[in-house]
Amino acid sequence: MALFGPQYFKTLVAVGGENKKKFQCYATGFLIGFIARKTKDPSKKLYYAFLITNRHVFEDKEYISLRFNKKNGKTRIFRQSLFFPNKETKWLAHPNKKVDIALLNINTRILYENEIDFKFFPEELFAYYNQFEKIGIETGDEVYVLGFPLGMAGVTQNYPCLKWGIISRLDRELKKEQKSFFIDSSIFPGNSGSPVISKPPANALTGTKIVSAVYLLGLVKSYIPYEEALYTHQTKPYTVVSLSRENSGLASVIPMDFARQIFKRWKTKKKRLEKAQEQIQSKPSSNIVPIQTINNKK
Repeated sequence: MALFGPQYFKTLVAVGGENKKKFQCYATGFLIGFIARKTKDPSKKLYYAFLITNRHVFEDKEYISLRFNKKNGKTRIFRQSLFFPNKETKWLAHPNKKVDIALLNINTRILYENEIDFKFFPEELFAYYNQFEKIGIETGDEVYVLGFPLGMAGVTQNYPCLKWGIISRLDRELKKEQKSFFIDSSIFPGNSGSPVISKPPANALTGTKIVSAVYLLGLVKSYIPYEEALYTHQTKPYTVVSLSRENSGLASVIPMDFARQIFKRWKTKKKRLEKAQEQIQSKPSSNIVPIQTINNKK
């Protein structure tokens, strides 16, 4: 029984720039949908679509390049301006600098017109931090990380890497102080903005909950470095003459709670939103909650 659905790859967007007319990926983004209209009929729900990635991916830039896979096996690169003509930013970040998240509203009509092969994580699949205990998500649970480490995004198409990990530290102190939780996984530059999703367990200890669905837990902020400094005692105060840095194997993940806070702030600020779209309901397979695509009605 497969515990990972390839449809999740279709949520990913390679974020980067162009050098000598060649695309260079330097970060990962993915598509999410916030509920715009609730209804008992799942096929008639409306969603606002967003690209989510880290704040530092957008900061100090006027444009970014977003590369999507097309249904014909090719790619399409969109040179996306990050500002409106009146110099207002098209994206919005969290007011707390520790929360390294940014949202960019997506016009899904353009994606359909260009035959982009995409899907998105609907809000129903978000596992918010305060729901972890109720759902049964705990330290030691396995997770998947999807993205483009080291800028390895493929040449002819976006080909993401799938990494495995476990939740290493999950506590209120960490969320309060660093606005994140830790996973143990091999995270590298380029994984910034990668989605972290839960892996349904094949077995569970007696007395514990079985998380039988896939949930979006958050997005990667960065790996946590291990630093070792060499000081000289010939100066006062002592100064660093050599600094080595290594990947500790731990990485910070920002929960989806903060993405929801940005979306609420977006609406409070009355920032421009593309028209909400309907979704196509697909049949569940096995114990995996499916990702659902949106239907653009003309």
